[in-house]
Amino acid sequence: MRYPGFGTMAAIELVGGATAADTLCQSVRVWTYATSLGGVESLLERRRRWPLESSTVPESLVRLSFGIEGLEDLWADLDQALRATS
Repeated sequence: MRYPGFGTMAAIELVGGATAADTLCQSVRVWTYATSLGGVESLLERRRRWPLESSTVPESLVRLSFGIEGLEDLWADLDQALRATS
């Protein structure tokens, strides 16, 4: 992974399905939950929230777009949100 701020994107799948993915997205404080990724702020979104989205996309998939916030702040926020899913 590259340092935030250089257009880095990642995707993760959570154990616990759609419920865990929704909990993660609702539990972050530094990241912004958004439907469009890319920008200077760190954003995330859970895919496959709508009936018309492809069933090949896992319900637990969360996409992350890294912005210019401090790396340690992003990791700490993601860590506390992941803990909320278990």
